[in-house]
Amino acid sequence: MRLFILILFIALQGAAAFAQQAIPGFVLRSDDSIQQSADRLEAKLGDKAMVFETIGNHEGHSMYLVLRGKTGESEIHLTESDYYVGVRGTATFLIGGELTDAENRPRKQIRGKGLTGGTSHTIGPGDVVHVPVNTPHHLVITPGEPYMYLLVKVDEEPLN
Repeated sequence: MRLFILILFIALQGAAAFAQQAIPGFVLRSDDSIQQSADRLEAKLGDKAMVFETIGNHEGHSMYLVLRGKTGESEIHLTESDYYVGVRGTATFLIGGELTDAENRPRKQIRGKGLTGGTSHTIGPGDVVHVPVNTPHHLVITPGEPYMYLLVKVDEEPLN
């Protein structure tokens, strides 16, 4: 019986590996793999505003594991939407309103120094945020309290 279970286990492992290779574009990242990436990012952050690892770039969308140590710029994406999935820490997510000191950037983006008139939401591990196309948003980081999230960019402009 033990031999049968061992053979079945080996066969299933082989089938799982084959499934990953047989379906173009299929990616499976285990929680353990994401946590290892998260630990690497925390070790790299230091006094930087942001560090990230690319999980995958695919036609029409990409996924990144992002660790923010400081508040960045406010932004609008003219052609792409974002999904944020909290992994570690908390942050304040501002959405709506208007960018302050807005300027056009490459890849059909507008960046600003802040956001006025938006709504504020505290986000943390497990929270999912969707940012529609052409919507002002700003992720505010409390000093000394980094925030980590998975970022999925839908209809992302090509990286040049």
